[in-house]
Amino acid sequence: MRILLVQPAPFECGRIGLENALWMSEPGALTAIAACVEGDHEVRIIDMRLEEADTLPRVLSSFKPDLVGVTCMTTDAYQAQAVLHCAKSILGEEVFTLLGGHHPTLVPEEHDFEYIDAICIGEGEDTFKELIDHLESGNSRQSLEEIDGLAFRRGAERVHTGKRSQARELDTFPTPARHLLDEYKGQYFFASAMNMAAIQTSRGCAFDCNFCAIWEFYERKVRFLSSKAIADQMEMCDEPFIFFLDDNFLTRPQRLVELCDEIETRGIKKFWMIQGRTDFVVENADLMRRMRDCGLMMVLSGFETNDAGTLEALRKDNTRENYIKAAELLNELSIITTGIFMAHPDFEAQDFDDLYAAINEMKITIPLVVINMPLPGTQSWRENQHKLLTKDARFFDLLHAVTPTKLPRREFYERYAAWNEATEASIDSSLSWRFMARRPRLMMAMRSGLKLFSQRREVLRMALNDPENYLRDEEGIIPEFPPSDPQETRQELVTEVVGV
Repeated sequence: MRILLVQPAPFECGRIGLENALWMSEPGALTAIAACVEGDHEVRIIDMRLEEADTLPRVLSSFKPDLVGVTCMTTDAYQAQAVLHCAKSILGEEVFTLLGGHHPTLVPEEHDFEYIDAICIGEGEDTFKELIDHLESGNSRQSLEEIDGLAFRRGAERVHTGKRSQARELDTFPTPARHLLDEYKGQYFFASAMNMAAIQTSRGCAFDCNFCAIWEFYERKVRFLSSKAIADQMEMCDEPFIFFLDDNFLTRPQRLVELCDEIETRGIKKFWMIQGRTDFVVENADLMRRMRDCGLMMVLSGFETNDAGTLEALRKDNTRENYIKAAELLNELSIITTGIFMAHPDFEAQDFDDLYAAINEMKITIPLVVINMPLPGTQSWRENQHKLLTKDARFFDLLHAVTPTKLPRREFYERYAAWNEATEASIDSSLSWRFMARRPRLMMAMRSGLKLFSQRREVLRMALNDPENYLRDEEGIIPEFPPSDPQETRQELVTEVVGV
């Protein structure tokens, strides 16, 4: 079979967003499922984030795939749907269209369209392999019941098959087919760490924060790739930088000790970036120092808030004291800190000022301020649906307020859009000459990507700093002066229709 796998563009042109400016990682989900079938089939991957808009129809017309598969998160859900609609429009009913990823798994009902033949629910490798084998054998598209982890259309009926097990050890999966991305080599990055590879070394998270759906997607299970397998993949990477895609890399200290042993024994000279919790950093200072010596260059952490009460409400199970101590330690070790902080829709003016002051106090190298929102599939989503002003997937990008704001909406965005300028002191304090002098090899490695990142950052700052951009995105969808409760809007509409 000819198989085309597509990473959709993140959003339509003209919308603000963090993607493609700060961070663009390899589409690891696609290389993972491709590895399960490429030995027996002709597989291509196209990354529409790095392609011109007309690439997709041209490839569909020339390659003529038998199956087109797309993965998506929430914000690119409509773009993923558009890919499959395009495939059906050009190739007709002969092509089988498949959608997978976090958003379709958590809310499959939002993708019930006639141009989508099936949705992969949950982990994709085994489901994809069994589906390809089924179709290759000439079996009917209407008889997929024996393949766990699918939702598919049978006429007007939507059929859900059995739940796909997540018991398989990660070491038993084939190594992701990263060579299928060779034409994009050198174009993936995080900030100025350019020419970056990506490796996933675990799946799941042991914590249950109410604003995150990772732990629900993986059914509260966490599985790990062995340290030997991680080092094997690191050695396969030509790129100088590696991003470990784990939602929480900093867990199981003994596993990380073993990884450092492998890196030192093999003489692996890579710079690597991770996502992890600050409490682990504080409790394992010596291990953090050793990982720094083995190439750790950046830790991305969710700092969320400077308010203890809000932390408890988020079920973060962490403290502000840990945030401060972790930032101090990482700065001392010359490890770049990327901190994600939350502005809340119920913020008043002083709350914004306090948050920005806290960021500057902690001296975060790359501070990112997002807007707290109920994301699809999370506990927060289930508890706050009555507050939502829209369910348009494009707005669940952490940059728009999808629930009513306490401040007038325009003032809220004016205060929020100030974060870039208001946290400059944090960046300047963190990136000191002392920091750079301690890691000259790292600074040299990042030098070639620094100019491009500076250009991307400036474009992003111009977009994020203008409150009119947020209001323009919402025009005609979210009212500038929404009621305190969206239920009021619904009641007004009902009243208008019935003439009461």
